[in-house]
Amino acid sequence: MFSTRKASLLFALIGVLGCDIALPAPLPVGHPADDTPRAGGTLRFASLGDVRSIDPARCNDGVSSSLVRFLFAALIEFDEQGKLVPELAERWEVLDGGTRFRFFIRQDVRFHDGSPLTAEDVKRSLERALHPDTPNPSASYFRNVVGYDLYADKKVPHLDGIEVEGSHLLSIRLTSPDAAFLPLLTLPPARPVCKSAGAQFADNWAPCGTGPFQLRDGGWSKGQFVRVVRNPMYFVPGLPHLDAIEMHFLMNPPTQRFKFEVGELDFVRDLTHADTIRFARDRRWQDAIARGPDLDVYGESMNTEMPPFDNVEVRRAVAAALDRKAFTAVRPLHLSVNTATLPQSMPGVDATFQGQTFDLEKALEHMRRAGYPFDPKTGQGGYPKTISYLVYPLGIHEKTGQLVQQQLSRIGIRIELRLVSWASYLSLSQRQGAVAISPQGWQQDFPDPSGVLDPLFSSTSINATESSNSAFYRNPALDSMLARAHTEFDPERRKDIYRTCNRILVEDAPWAFTTSLHSFEIRQPYLRGYTPHPVHSYNFARTWLDRSTTGTPSSLGPRR
Repeated sequence: MFSTRKASLLFALIGVLGCDIALPAPLPVGHPADDTPRAGGTLRFASLGDVRSIDPARCNDGVSSSLVRFLFAALIEFDEQGKLVPELAERWEVLDGGTRFRFFIRQDVRFHDGSPLTAEDVKRSLERALHPDTPNPSASYFRNVVGYDLYADKKVPHLDGIEVEGSHLLSIRLTSPDAAFLPLLTLPPARPVCKSAGAQFADNWAPCGTGPFQLRDGGWSKGQFVRVVRNPMYFVPGLPHLDAIEMHFLMNPPTQRFKFEVGELDFVRDLTHADTIRFARDRRWQDAIARGPDLDVYGESMNTEMPPFDNVEVRRAVAAALDRKAFTAVRPLHLSVNTATLPQSMPGVDATFQGQTFDLEKALEHMRRAGYPFDPKTGQGGYPKTISYLVYPLGIHEKTGQLVQQQLSRIGIRIELRLVSWASYLSLSQRQGAVAISPQGWQQDFPDPSGVLDPLFSSTSINATESSNSAFYRNPALDSMLARAHTEFDPERRKDIYRTCNRILVEDAPWAFTTSLHSFEIRQPYLRGYTPHPVHSYNFARTWLDRSTTGTPSSLGPRR
């Protein structure tokens, strides 16, 4: 069990000492007066997390999805303003009252292995990703495609709703109109893969797509790094500017900072609280700092199939017992209070909606109604068993988990923090019957409420393993409302439906919603052409390196 008091003192000491240490100056730019992009160089950045898979059919975390976008292009994509635009498709048509989508595919696209992209490749890739034997956590998003149920039950060999009408003409038919269907085609599972991937998922396939970068032999060392190199056959003229991108895994924040300061990393996001404040206060770094939009929603996911959280009153008690402001104090430049299901930057979010609120007396009353009365004065009563709570090293949950432990103890819920690896955390927290409560975060796949509510709370998103619905929450009324929202094309009526969904989830509390996360990103000034993307992480599609050949110490090894 973690010592909350000792940890708090340590974090305070780091904050005091860290903010007094002078930062080095930003490294110089080679051609500050010239905005013409220059080709070449390797962009390096790092992550606290690791990558379980970069096969788009299995992608289910934010780190993996970033790499998937480097390697795999989509039929359509979100541009720099968050608007859907053609990518592999030259254009598309919406027909038959919104139940049929026809895509005219570019004829100048080649896969990394040199083979041309055809409509048949798009169909094959979709069927591979949606095959029932594929561990695809996003498969249920596509259940509205004609023939999906039969295909998912292995009663037919192909998805009837995906039709090849010509060598570069593809149609997708839906059983009913879906206002959120087009954004689904930007997700990893819908991105075409080379024929070498086969018709069914296999874990030993070397990723191969049509994206701006490609993976070569030796480019991926699990638990260490991924190196992707420029795709010389990329269909967008002049892009990418970079020769390569390297992403290093499981690198702790102090190491990232040291490497960043000497130019061994060009971009950094995972910093300690103290280091974040130091950069934010240093005027020399202001033009190199970017704040991303609130793409994530965080909360405590309670498994509604396991005691004590199969009791709605216990879940309501947890939701009322958490002081969200204390959570934001852990990372004030990254976290903001969020008491409901959607991040505040999502278009159409009702900023006036009253979500879950901190009320200790109310939380104690919910515990009494649940049959577990607790006396704060004597410490007697409450839930009689200690509950295991997963955290992974160096992540934000390692710190907020201590707050959860402390705050829930005030209502008689005693949890024990269990430190596990990132891979174990993902596996256990998404496995049916494995974990009663776990900290969870979800980054919107696309800027629409369905991209958060469907995967997290629809019963169709429940799987025995790798379940995006980590609360294993089932509510027929919510399922009905979520389905109705897909068929509603009027923006105001759609907003009303999702407001009702929000009320259901705040009241039923499969999650105790706590915060939204936005990135605090710092780049060396020589990393040019970078802006945060409104939907995706790590927007390096048009960035370029303009590093001066003088005044750039590199004591940690040569740059490739």
